[in-house]
Amino acid sequence: MIPERKLDLVRKLLAVAEHPGTDPVEAAVYLEKAYAVMAAHGIQQAMLADTGQLEDQIERLAVRVGNPYQADRRALLAGVAEALRCRAVYRRSASESLVEVIGFTSDLAAVELLYTSLSLQMASGAVRAAVPAGSAVVGFRKGWMAGFTIRVCERLRAAARQAAATASEGGRSAELVLVDRRTQVARVYADLYPDARRGSRRRLRDWSGWEDGRAAGDAADLERPRMADGRRRQLRG
Repeated sequence: MIPERKLDLVRKLLAVAEHPGTDPVEAAVYLEKAYAVMAAHGIQQAMLADTGQLEDQIERLAVRVGNPYQADRRALLAGVAEALRCRAVYRRSASESLVEVIGFTSDLAAVELLYTSLSLQMASGAVRAAVPAGSAVVGFRKGWMAGFTIRVCERLRAAARQAAATASEGGRSAELVLVDRRTQVARVYADLYPDARRGSRRRLRDWSGWEDGRAAGDAADLERPRMADGRRRQLRG
């Protein structure tokens, strides 16, 4: 669980960043601070678990991802999961995908919160973006969402690296703790899904929306719904 006071802080930072009167440079600073608060919380949980001060086990989070733009939303979920030290695998079932995310409980909580918010932002942002003359709507939006996903995940990884570099909870270094956690998650993932195959690299036919999507990823709002109790949760994406 992410403490409500931390969520309140993130929301206040985002409120300033999103205000029309805020200077763009200043807004970027507030957005990075919001990411940093979440990253620092994740690192702190990892360090406390490593020293035995709290219990943090590897669990599975099931997420159902439907249409429209199912593959693009699935890619966002997988990217957020990887940035937060988790692994994702999916299987198609009728008109939706069942994605299972493997990771430590504290990291899964962050994945769930972020994906729930970012998926909505990505979908609404792609629809609002102006399609250039000569570009197909679907192709443009897919490029936009790919750029959004890449940029958001870059920022999440950068925030995690910064938080790890400044962590001080005693015991092993944060870098070693995180490498060990990734290794443990990878081992459980391999045991659970020995036949899983890496998906083929997606190819964009229209790159016209890429830069606009990346720019939107720079300004992504992280305000998230409050998390429900329970380790094994299901969302309908």
